[in-house]
Amino acid sequence: DPVFFYYLLRYLKPNFVGIARNKQTTGLGHITKRDLENLEAAYPRLPEQRAIAHILGSLDDKIELNRQMAQTLESIARAIFKSWFVDFDPVVVNALRAGNSIPDKFTKRAARYRDNPDELSLSEEIQCQFPDRFQDSELGPIPERWEIGPLKQIASLSTKTIQPKNDPLKLWVHYSIPAYDDGKMPKTEQGQTIMSGKYLVPKHAVLASKLNPQFPRVWLPMQDGIEDSICSTEFMPFIPRDSDERNLLYMFFLSDVAQREITNRVTGSTGSRQRVRPKDIEQMNILIPEKRLRIIYSDLTNGLIGLSLEKQDESATLANIRDTLLPKLISGELRIKDFERFLGKVA
Repeated sequence: DPVFFYYLLRYLKPNFVGIARNKQTTGLGHITKRDLENLEAAYPRLPEQRAIAHILGSLDDKIELNRQMAQTLESIARAIFKSWFVDFDPVVVNALRAGNSIPDKFTKRAARYRDNPDELSLSEEIQCQFPDRFQDSELGPIPERWEIGPLKQIASLSTKTIQPKNDPLKLWVHYSIPAYDDGKMPKTEQGQTIMSGKYLVPKHAVLASKLNPQFPRVWLPMQDGIEDSICSTEFMPFIPRDSDERNLLYMFFLSDVAQREITNRVTGSTGSRQRVRPKDIEQMNILIPEKRLRIIYSDLTNGLIGLSLEKQDESATLANIRDTLLPKLISGELRIKDFERFLGKVA
């Protein structure tokens, strides 16, 4: 069964790694077609293969569905952030209503809303919180009464280091770069398996990678079990000075504006090991909207971000179940009783 074969290859991955290491002389080790052909593996008859493939595949299907849902919810929150705090759509609309001048940078958006005045679809209660004029700044035209200031004005950097190996049997929720790249699912690991120092993940933190910022990695950790949460020192844990503004801080780091500014501060000459200095990011000048608008944004997006986090957390649980079942089912340690009947029920 092709799906079973996929999980069999995942089960055999340690063998591939071992072969590659044994053959390694310089650079990266590798395996050949002959290495694969010479591997031996036991496997059950086809009906049981299909039953195993169905169980593991159903878990992966649900993980993927959750990923898509979380991504959609987050995309909505990002679109609102861009509209309010990058394109300044509500300010453009208010300026049009008041007959005030609009900077050349926003003339296309002004034409769009002049022709479709109700397109923005904001409630009047929120719309009236935005200014109706622009002012000049070092970052170009910005809404009136908004400020330019360092990131540290709204968020602080937290780099409290811990050695998980000093508590070898404790289970840690580990936010690592590989875990981010593998679907943004933190791994639960014993302290004895974590050899290097890590940062504690404080409550309300937003994690932004300082490694190779041309490939943005921004992570919003779950808040449960925070005393057991750690992250790679390749992440920069930032805490909003007002916990209600966590969503805004998260979306700021995800924005193209922030990522462009972060990339401009890169040090290091090689593409694979470029970094930014966290203190440089903390001092980075950013646009700071009025306090009430920052709170309104976070309140408005709490449901979206909260549900997105729930989906990610559920996926992490399902992935742990899958990773526990996979070696037991593939090796035959755990067998499916009456798998023909099982397959009949799920057909």
